[in-house]
Amino acid sequence: MRSHIDRGLARVERETEALLAVLRLLVFSAITAVFWAGGALEHAHMAMFSVIALGVFATVSLVLAWIGFFRPWLPWMFATLDVGLLLHCIGPLAMAFGTPASGISAAPVASLIFLLLAVAAVRHRPYLVLYTAGLFVAGWALLWITVGAQAPDAAFVLPGEITRLSVVALTAVVLFVAVGRTRRALADAIREARLRSNLSRFFSAGIADQLARSEPGPSSFRPQRAAVMFIDVRGFTPMAERMAAGELALFLTEYRRRMAAPVARRGGVIDKFIGDGIMAVFGVPHPTEADAGNAVQCGLEIHEATDRWNEERAAAGLAPIEVGIGIHYGEVTAGTLGDEERLEFTVIGDTVNVANRIEELAGELGVRLLVSEPALQAARPVVDSALWDPVPDQSLRGRRQPLRLLRQKPPAEPHRAQPDATVVAS
Repeated sequence: MRSHIDRGLARVERETEALLAVLRLLVFSAITAVFWAGGALEHAHMAMFSVIALGVFATVSLVLAWIGFFRPWLPWMFATLDVGLLLHCIGPLAMAFGTPASGISAAPVASLIFLLLAVAAVRHRPYLVLYTAGLFVAGWALLWITVGAQAPDAAFVLPGEITRLSVVALTAVVLFVAVGRTRRALADAIREARLRSNLSRFFSAGIADQLARSEPGPSSFRPQRAAVMFIDVRGFTPMAERMAAGELALFLTEYRRRMAAPVARRGGVIDKFIGDGIMAVFGVPHPTEADAGNAVQCGLEIHEATDRWNEERAAAGLAPIEVGIGIHYGEVTAGTLGDEERLEFTVIGDTVNVANRIEELAGELGVRLLVSEPALQAARPVVDSALWDPVPDQSLRGRRQPLRLLRQKPPAEPHRAQPDATVVAS
């Protein structure tokens, strides 16, 4: 997760490079304007190098942002160059404005350090803010030792210099705290986006969003109506015994992929995988009138997908597989279970238990798809109930109340016309 956050932050930094390049051009423009407005022509040869260099670096940063080039060391290099060139401009501009040599930080151009601090803050790098301010203070100290301390009014000017530097330092500290908080908030946002992305690989967008926002516990559960489907591979245990571990893993991966596709296509969600067993739910988190119909249609599509898979397996010399399905529709309770480390959105209730028992009974009866009468009734008019036959009365394990169950009628034999039959056009 940490690497994903780092990559996310780096992506944000790359996206801000264009803005920072524009800000750097503003710094260059401001210094140039101050330089020429001050009438510092006699000092041009002293500051021209720094002014031109600032313009070059501003242009280079804009080009790098345009082509998308970014490296982690670039912000530190640009901060060093920006502050160094700014300090190099202070002397000539201070002389142009008649500022005493000892009043280094009082030069008008020195106030642009706040813009450089803002540039560092926009990068969401708190330590870069401190580095920029520290570099400026260190440069001031060097200039003071070499130039300012020699001036006759040094003792008089020093308190004002320290005051202005204190403002720079305090601004850097405030920005350090603010940028640190912003960076943590940005990391949390990237982490949450990553979690939502992971969740969306297993759940619908609605459930992924609910898992990301909800608090686990009883308060998150609410009653609703939904269609519940259980899927199982017939004879899986002996089949698995004959497979090597790698072969079994590949089989389950392919099986789950093929079963999950019709579920997702019909608006259902996979509640859980248990070995070769799959529990799918239609109607969470937002129930609709089409849930039961989608579940029944999904069951039919799963068997079509299984038949196609068996054709591929036969071509590869593999044995066919048989999938059994049980579907029930009724009241469930849906909500989030788990703790800070792991969350699970699930549905519980008698409807879930009955759907599981129906799937088990389908296996005992050798039926591919077994649907409860409430599910078939709720599936109208999408599903034609006339195409379904009731199975003989069966008792579901652990259930006292009788429940009518139906299976799809076998396809009718095609009618063959007699040779002497007359066809009348209508």
